Amino acid sequence: MIEYTLKDEKATLEFGAKLAKIINESDNASLEFHLQGDLGAGKTTLVRGILSALGWHGSVKSPTYTICEEYELNQFLVLHIDLYRTEVDEDIDMLELNREHKNKKLIFIEWPEKLQGKRLCNMKIEMSHQHNSRKIELIGDTILLENLRS
Repeated sequence: MIEYTLKDEKATLEFGAKLAKIINESDNASLEFHLQGDLGAGKTTLVRGILSALGWHGSVKSPTYTICEEYELNQFLVLHIDLYRTEVDEDIDMLELNREHKNKKLIFIEWPEKLQGKRLCNMKIEMSHQHNSRKIELIGDTILLENLRS
């Protein structure tokens, strides 16, 4: 486990860029990240920082109402999923998360505890409010965590 304190939105975006670097360097064809934390803890901001660092130039909005936002980048298919308002497995099944893709596939799931059938993830990211900052804890793939430390 690695733990960080992110002072503000800018620090969260910068940390997203740091995660994007290890994603870029990974040999995995597919990576899945589970983001947990209260409303407003910075989950979508973190994904925005990752996408920006990977080359996305458009807006990144919370998929709270759409359930899934897809982003096609040169070498990535990114699925940003928010299960906050999801109650049935059929909502998740229709996303076809296990589909094959020619590019590296990145899946970011906010509120993964809503999944009825548990999915394996490469990294669990727990975000919480801490005074005027955010605390972030990362648990998961040892190689990814070690690359993040360096």
